[in-house]
Amino acid sequence: MRFAINTPGSAPYLYFDTKTQDYQGVLVDFFTGLETHSMYVATYMDSSRARNEQLLLDGQADVFLSSPVWLDHPKSFLFSDPIMLHASYIYSTRNFDGPFVPQEHPNASVCTRYGFIYPVLQAHFDKANDGLVRVDSSSQTTMATMLSKNRCEFTIMSEQNALSIMFDDTFCRSTFYQSPNIISAVDLVIVVRPGLEELQQAINIEMRRFIETGEREKSIERHSGRYHFPKQVCSTQK
Repeated sequence: MRFAINTPGSAPYLYFDTKTQDYQGVLVDFFTGLETHSMYVATYMDSSRARNEQLLLDGQADVFLSSPVWLDHPKSFLFSDPIMLHASYIYSTRNFDGPFVPQEHPNASVCTRYGFIYPVLQAHFDKANDGLVRVDSSSQTTMATMLSKNRCEFTIMSEQNALSIMFDDTFCRSTFYQSPNIISAVDLVIVVRPGLEELQQAINIEMRRFIETGEREKSIERHSGRYHFPKQVCSTQK
């Protein structure tokens, strides 16, 4: 089973661990269980969100992680049951006075990930005047870095991404705040190549076990950490 990764991946879902020189994350934990309880063994291949759909349609990959609302051709694929909720927030180095409302921040710059679609913000990115300014970056980690260096005023990412990235020692000297309101919330699913109904069924069976046994929550905590926003400057530098 060939899994296409939005290289370099993103924690806690699936990411490359430089210490172990291997992929880690909630999906790796899930696929380990799938391998134990079925005939399917996951292999990982570098890709990008822009290429994933075509790789499946061409038969060069079998699955990838996404949400149906992010796809160009959602009717062309099979979907697993949801593995987790992807709740996105706006993040800033300054505290929020209230909920983030795009119209109240004309011409504000927002760090985004190249190739990613942000349906809730897209109309504001498309505005010729007084909209939001999109500043693309290669990864969520780079987005957080740019935010910490004031190269953009805001960034948008899922809470799980933010918890695993912004509380890393890399950002020990940085302060990050989370918007009081969720910007968007979608279910993440495993997108399956058409014709692989047996794989889809095996994934759904393992998904139920993964969730009902509590393994999913333990995996999310392990790869995200027990943190809460706001993220403050570390009390002692390492």
